[in-house]
Amino acid sequence: MLTMPQFLKGHRPSEMAENERGFTLVELLVVLAIMSLAAVLFIGASGSSNGATARGDLAKLKSAIASARQQAITSATTQSVVLADYALDLRPAAGNASKDLIFYADGSSNGGAILRDEKQLFTVRWIDGRIAK
Repeated sequence: MLTMPQFLKGHRPSEMAENERGFTLVELLVVLAIMSLAAVLFIGASGSSNGATARGDLAKLKSAIASARQQAITSATTQSVVLADYALDLRPAAGNASKDLIFYADGSSNGGAILRDEKQLFTVRWIDGRIAK
């Protein structure tokens, strides 16, 4: 006859008191899911705000550039975009000393590379005033 080892006696679920039972697997999984969700929300809220703001500013700048180009063409006047308003610099195309992006009536521009902290974000082609990666 097999007998139960001494260390297992009294550890059957039926022999344990109600307050001695542990957590069920479902309870543990629910707690783990709640903690994971809280961690994702916390990391998402704290880490992405600067990146989202920078992407939003860049989208606004590209929109302003396209709008200035279109306005220069339709009104047959020179239009400019002041890059200092966006905390950006312009590395102008050859022979150009302007710090602002200038669009002419034919759609061309002074062109150059748009920089933030010496890192090139994109370029504006001088020949047609369009944004290039």
